Amino acid sequence: MLFRKKKIYEDVYKWNRHNNGTCFYCYEDKPVAVAFVGKKGICLECLNHFKVGHAGTDRHVIAHLTKGIRTHEEAVTWLKKHGVKLAPNGYKNNVHYYMAINNPGTFDHYHKIIYGNADLTTVSSDTAKRVLDSYNDIEIYNDGTIRIIY
Repeated sequence: MLFRKKKIYEDVYKWNRHNNGTCFYCYEDKPVAVAFVGKKGICLECLNHFKVGHAGTDRHVIAHLTKGIRTHEEAVTWLKKHGVKLAPNGYKNNVHYYMAINNPGTFDHYHKIIYGNADLTTVSSDTAKRVLDSYNDIEIYNDGTIRIIY
């Protein structure tokens, strides 16, 4: 078993269409502890070693592991404990908005674009893709529910 932390966005549905094992993280054919798509997902060994690498990619595991959370504060603590860097981005109608920073270097470098002070079209399409991949918007409700926008 070799747990592979996801550092860039990887489409679980695209992975599912290929014969890359049953576990999305180690790519081995093992019994699945949590299924994401059909009978494929994450094996128990990878689940036991899981750390968030890319919030959008890891959203299925995050949803499974945070089912018992009941408050916004618990959700923030859990996310931070599991490697998510959060940047607050507002609060409205019982929802706390954050940016989950997947790649701090890229995020910091393109800060002006991310916060809307510069136009995304000022960079190449490859760079624009890296900028957008450097974070995910996250909504955390007062009841602890986490919604990751990918």
